[in-house]
Amino acid sequence: MVSRGLVSLKNGAKDKLDRYTSRTSGYAFNTYDHQGDVDLPLTPADVLMANLLSLRLSGRDVIPLFAEGDGPAQRLRVALDDALVALRDVAPFESHGALTILEESVEKLTAADAATKSVKQWTEVTVSKVLHRRRPHIVPVIDSKVRKFYGIGIRQPMNVRQALWEDLGENEGWIRELAATKTTPDGRPLSLLRAADILIWMS
Repeated sequence: MVSRGLVSLKNGAKDKLDRYTSRTSGYAFNTYDHQGDVDLPLTPADVLMANLLSLRLSGRDVIPLFAEGDGPAQRLRVALDDALVALRDVAPFESHGALTILEESVEKLTAADAATKSVKQWTEVTVSKVLHRRRPHIVPVIDSKVRKFYGIGIRQPMNVRQALWEDLGENEGWIRELAATKTTPDGRPLSLLRAADILIWMS
C-alpha cells in the first residue's frame, strides 16, 4: 500500500512539468535527457551524466569500470552493458500486463543492481540514474525522493517498481496526455516513467 500516489500531484502537474522542461530552466532536463546513441555500450560520459541527478560520482568511481581486468568494477560495467542490450527493445514499463512479467523483463537490471554490492559508492540508486537516461522507457529512477513518496518502509528496487507500476496503471491516462505535450531536448517523446519522476521530484 503506497502512502501517496501520482493522483495527488495532478493539480499543478502541468506547471511542474513546464518548469522542469523549460529550455531556460536550471533543471537537469536540458542536459541529462539527451539519450545518446541507444546502441552504444556504456561510456564514462554516460556514468558521469548521472551526476546531473544529484549523484556525486568522482573519477575513482568511474575509471575502474573501464580499466582492463576482471574485478568487481569491471564485472559491474559488464552487467550494465548487458542491461542496456537486454532492455533496448523491451516494452515500456507501464505496458506490462502483470508485475511478474515486468520483473522478468528487467532481469538484467536486477543483475546490475546485484553487481554493485562489491563496488564502493555504487548502489541501486546509482544504477537507476545511469541506466534511466539510456533506457527511459523501462528503467525507473529510484532514489530517496521516490522512496519517500511511496512510503518510508520501501527499500528494495522491486518494491519501488511495484509501487510505480501500480500507480502508473491507475493514472496512465492523464500522465500520458501530459507527457505527450513534451519532447526531450533531442526530440524524443517523453516517457511516462520520466514524466512521473519529474512530478515526484518537483513535488
